[in-house]
Amino acid sequence: MAFRVSSRDVSGFKLLFSLAIMYGLMSMLVYFIIQMKFIKPLDMDAPLDRFSEARAVDHVRALTKDIDGRQEGRPGLKEAARYIIGQLETIKKRAGSNMRIEIQENLVNGSFNMMFLGHSISLGYRNILNVVMRISSVDSQVSSSSVLLNGHFDSTLGSPGAGDCGSCVASILEIARLVVDSGWVPPQPIIFLFNGGEELFMLGTHGFMKTHEWRKTIGAFINVEASGTGGLDLLCQSGPSLWPSQVYAQSAIHPMAHSAAQDVFSVFPGDTDYRIFSKDYGNIPGLDIIFLFGGYFYHTSHDTLERLLPGSIQARGDNLFSILKAFTNSSQLQNAHEKRSGEVIANLPDGESAIFFDYLTIFMIYYSRRAALILHNIPLVIFLVMPLLLHLGSSGLHSWFATFCDFMKGMLFHATGVILAIIFPIIFSILRLLFTSQAMNWFAHPYLAFMMFIPPALIGLLIPRTVWSCFPLSQDASVLKTSKEALCEEARFWGTFGLYAIITSAYLVAGLSGGFLTFFLSAFMLLAWTLFCLSVKSCGRQSLRTTMFYVIPQIPTIAYSVYFGGFLVQFLIEKMGMMGAVPPPFGYFIQDVVVAAIIGVMTGFCVGPLVPVCSYWLARSSIVQFLVHLSVLGLALSSQFFPYSTAAPKRVVLQYTVHTADSNQIVDSSYDISVLDSNSLRFLFKHAPEMAKELHSSPEFSFETAKLSRHETWMALYPVSLLFATSLKFPAQSDEILKQYDHFPHLSTYEPHTIYSGETRRVHLELSLGSLEEIWVAVLNITGPLSSWSFADNVIPDPETVEGGPPSYICRLSGAGNESWTFWLEASNGGDLRVDVAVIDQRLVGSAKKLTSLLPEWADIIAYSSFLSSYVF
Repeated sequence: MAFRVSSRDVSGFKLLFSLAIMYGLMSMLVYFIIQMKFIKPLDMDAPLDRFSEARAVDHVRALTKDIDGRQEGRPGLKEAARYIIGQLETIKKRAGSNMRIEIQENLVNGSFNMMFLGHSISLGYRNILNVVMRISSVDSQVSSSSVLLNGHFDSTLGSPGAGDCGSCVASILEIARLVVDSGWVPPQPIIFLFNGGEELFMLGTHGFMKTHEWRKTIGAFINVEASGTGGLDLLCQSGPSLWPSQVYAQSAIHPMAHSAAQDVFSVFPGDTDYRIFSKDYGNIPGLDIIFLFGGYFYHTSHDTLERLLPGSIQARGDNLFSILKAFTNSSQLQNAHEKRSGEVIANLPDGESAIFFDYLTIFMIYYSRRAALILHNIPLVIFLVMPLLLHLGSSGLHSWFATFCDFMKGMLFHATGVILAIIFPIIFSILRLLFTSQAMNWFAHPYLAFMMFIPPALIGLLIPRTVWSCFPLSQDASVLKTSKEALCEEARFWGTFGLYAIITSAYLVAGLSGGFLTFFLSAFMLLAWTLFCLSVKSCGRQSLRTTMFYVIPQIPTIAYSVYFGGFLVQFLIEKMGMMGAVPPPFGYFIQDVVVAAIIGVMTGFCVGPLVPVCSYWLARSSIVQFLVHLSVLGLALSSQFFPYSTAAPKRVVLQYTVHTADSNQIVDSSYDISVLDSNSLRFLFKHAPEMAKELHSSPEFSFETAKLSRHETWMALYPVSLLFATSLKFPAQSDEILKQYDHFPHLSTYEPHTIYSGETRRVHLELSLGSLEEIWVAVLNITGPLSSWSFADNVIPDPETVEGGPPSYICRLSGAGNESWTFWLEASNGGDLRVDVAVIDQRLVGSAKKLTSLLPEWADIIAYSSFLSSYVF
C-alpha cells in the first residue's frame, strides 16, 4: 500500500522538525546553565579580595580526605570542629585593627518535639558541638543587629559529606576569609555558625537558638545546604516577609530562585535548618539556599570531593558575599534587632510573601503576593471580557454567550489534551514495565526519560485537535462574516489562554507561589496572538510564515518553560532513587509512572501554548503515526539500558540487628536488608548472586516464602524507615558480637517508682549504652498510658501508629558521651508502660563488612549495627 504525503503533511513535518531544533537548542542552553558551564572557577592564586572555589575545595579536601567520617559518635566530628577552629583562628590573626573577631566553641543540650515527614517525634540531645564566629567593627555594640550565615559540618551515616555539607562549610570559611582579606568592615556584625547536628534533625541550630547569647541579635540569616554535589544553588525558601527575597534579587550576582519550590518542599523526604530560624524558634527573615543537583550522591558513600560540580561553589561564594553586604547595609536589619521587625511582620496582611524566580540565571523577578493578587488575575479578567470585546457590534447577549461557549469548548479541548499528555506517557511506561524485569531504566540515563515520554505526551496534546471538527461551533460564521477556520482558531486560542488564566488564579486561591509560570505563558500568548492576527492580513492564515509570527514571540517564555521543566525533571529523576519503595506489585510501577506524569505535565507547559495555532499543521495522521513510531522505538531502546551505574547508584540499607535481653545476653541476631526504589531485593539478588549465596538465599527467591523484616526492626531510623517496603530478614551468627562488645545497651530503673494521687506513677529510668563506641542515635518507642515525661519541657508529642499497632511515642536521643541517659516517665493509670529501645552503632562486625563487599559497584550501601531490646514497667 502506497504511503501518500500531502503538501500540508510536508509543511507539518517541516514545522515539527523546526520546533524540534528550537527545543533542542533550548535544551542545550538549559544543560549549559544547570551544569554551571557559564561559571569559571577561580584558582588558588586568585586575588585575595575574590572568592576562590579552589581555596574552598581545599577545605572540602581536608574535611573529607584527611578526616575519616564526620558522623555523630565518630572521632572525625571533633576533628572537623578542630579544623574549622584552626582556620578561623588563622583568619582572626590576619584581621586589621578595625575589626573585632570572636570565636566560640559551644556544646549544646536540649530536648524538643517536632513534625518530620508528617510524623510526630521528640528529640533529646547532649554535647552537640557548634563552632561560632562573629566579625564586627570595633565600633559595634554587643547588641548590634547581626546577620547569621549557617552551615552544618556533620554528615549522615556512611557518607563522606563532600557536598552535604562539606561544600557549605568550605564556602563559609572562604567567605569569612574574604571578609577579612578584602578589607571590607561590615557595618553590622556577621555571625558564622558551623553547627554539628543538622543530620540528626537540626539539633545544632535548635541548641544555638535556645541557648546562645548572640541569638537575640540576629536580624536576618542565610542557611546554606546541599541536596547534592552542585549545580543550581537555588533559593528554595524565603521569608517570613518580602524583604529577604528583595535583598536576594537586588544583590545576587548569579540569581537562581523559584518561589514554586516552597510549594513542594514538604513533599520530599528532608528538611533544613531554615525551619528552626524562620519558623519553629526564630521567626527571623532569611533565605534557604540549596545545591540541588548531584542528588544521585546525596547521603551516599559517593558524596566525595571528585563528585563536586565545578563552578557551583564559585557561584555560591560570589552570591553569598554580595548578599551578605546587602543584608548588613539594609535599613530593615536594625528593626529586626530591636524586635520591631517582629511587629512589622506580624502586622503584614495575611499571605504577604514573595513571588520570585530567576530568568536563566541572568536576572531575577520578584513581587509581593499583594501585587500578584492584581497581576495574576488580569488574564482571567481578559478571558471573561474578550467575548464582549470581539463582538461589540453583534446582536447582544446571544452573541456573547455563543462566543463564550466556543471559548469554553476550546478550553475543554486543551485541558483534555494536557490530561492526555499525562495519561499517554503513563500508559506507555506501564506497558513497557509489563514486558521487562526492571524498572527505572532512565535513572542512570535521564535523556532516556525524555526520549521515552515526550513523543506520547505530544500525541496526547494533538489528539483533541484531530477530532475538533466533529464538534460544531456555537457561533454562526455567516452572520459574523468570517471564516469557520478563523472562528475555530480563535476558540482554540482563547480556550487555551483561559485554561492558563484559571490555573494562575487557582494558585493564588490555594496560597501557592508557582502561578508565575502560567501567568507569563498567558502574557506572551497575548503578544503572539496579536502578531499572528496582524500577519494573517498580509501572509494569509494557512501559511507557515504566519505560524512563525505566533511561535517567535513566545520563544522567551518557552525557553523559560524548558529551563524550569528540565530542571524539575532532572532533579526529580535524581531523587527517585531515594523516594522510598511501595510493596509489590504496584510498587514496581510507582517511580516510572511519576516520572512519566511529570514529563507529561512539563510537555504541556512547554508545548501547550503553541498548540492552538501549530496544531493546524501538526495534528495530521501522518505526524501522529510518526510520533507513535518514535514512542515505540524509545520504549524499545530504553529497555536495553541498565538502570544504575557508579554515577547513579542504587541505594541499599543493611542493618545488622541484635536483639538483647539484658546487658550481656543475645536473644537473636539477623541481617535486615531493604532498598529505596521500585527495583526490589529480588532485582538486587539477581545481579548480586554472591551476596544472595552468602545469605543462603537464591537470586530467584520468592517474597511469599521469604522471611520479611517488620517495621519495628527498623525503629532506629524512624520515621525514615517508613520509606522501606518488603524488607527481608536473614539469620546471622552472634559469635562476633559477643567478642566485640562487653556490654549491650540496657534500660533499668535507678530509683523506686514515685506514686502520686490519682493513681499516677513516675518511673525513673536509666539507659546505659554499654560498650558501644560509635553511637549514632538511641531511639525509645513508648506505648501505654503515658501522661508526661522529662523530655521536651514535659510535653509529649502526638502519638504515632505504625502498621496498626498501639499508639506510641517516639523519642530520639543523640549526642556524644558514653554516660547513661537518665529520664522519667509518668503513667496516668495502673496500666503497664512498654519501652522498646534501639541503638545504632556505626561499627560493623567482620561478617557484615564482608556482605557489603559483595554488592556490585553500582550499588551504594548504608550499613550499621542496631541493638534492640524491650522492657515493661
